[in-house]
Amino acid sequence: MVSTLFCAATVSVVGSGESTLFWTDNWIDGKSIQVLAPALFGAVSGRRRRVLVRDALPGHAWVRHISGAFTVQVLAEFFQIWHKLRHVQLVSGIPDVFLWRLTADGSYSSASAYGAMFLGSSRPLGAKEIWKTSAPPKVHFFFWLVMHDCCWTAERRFRHGLQDSNRCIFCDQLPETMHHIIIGCVYSREVWHFILDRLHLTDVIPVQEKDVLAWWLRNRKLLQKHVWKGFDSLFFLIGWKLWKERNARTFGGEPTPPGNLACLIQEEADEWCRAGFKHLLSLLALL
Repeated sequence: MVSTLFCAATVSVVGSGESTLFWTDNWIDGKSIQVLAPALFGAVSGRRRRVLVRDALPGHAWVRHISGAFTVQVLAEFFQIWHKLRHVQLVSGIPDVFLWRLTADGSYSSASAYGAMFLGSSRPLGAKEIWKTSAPPKVHFFFWLVMHDCCWTAERRFRHGLQDSNRCIFCDQLPETMHHIIIGCVYSREVWHFILDRLHLTDVIPVQEKDVLAWWLRNRKLLQKHVWKGFDSLFFLIGWKLWKERNARTFGGEPTPPGNLACLIQEEADEWCRAGFKHLLSLLALL
């Protein structure tokens, strides 16, 4: 795929012809002979298809590369290419120049190449916002796993035959999914209530939601725009701490009451602020 993209995105301005492939590079009106004359190209042997312009053009050497049958289509394309090449002159000592189609100035950029490789692909909900949120890298990665449903919750382990029950470790009532752990469980909602009430963000209400990222992106818009980024960090922090509490209980730790976990979240929020996550600091100023 990478080589195909490179071939499609580059155009050669021929000087001496020492770097440009005669049959496959885009050097005739921004196209290759392979594209302009596919039947003629099909009549050229594989070894000859890698010849350079400097070797194929002088004395019409390229004609001798044609070894297949001269069908009507091959002949028509042959005369088409002959006509296009009759005025091409190589310039000794002048290197060929390759231009990149995907940028305005013709210079290669990895960003344009990366974007072209994923052109037309769909982006999962929240993919862009996850990496823009002000949070530690490990928390970014955690929510990337949440987005792709790759966390080993009880529901996932049950589905893979690794345990006998899919019940939530917090409430022991409903299947333990990431959506349930972060905003759906009664325990999680109590933690959210403690924190949101302190911050006077009562417009945000955790509910039983099928997609936790959809809930996040929708509820952030209920707030004033200047606190959106701070709320993003808070959402990441609470989700991360709920997951850690779930893991602690799963592996035999003592349960932490909702009010106590809210206090622990407040303490870690202060640490995040001291680490330089300024958007969260502006949100905590509401306390």
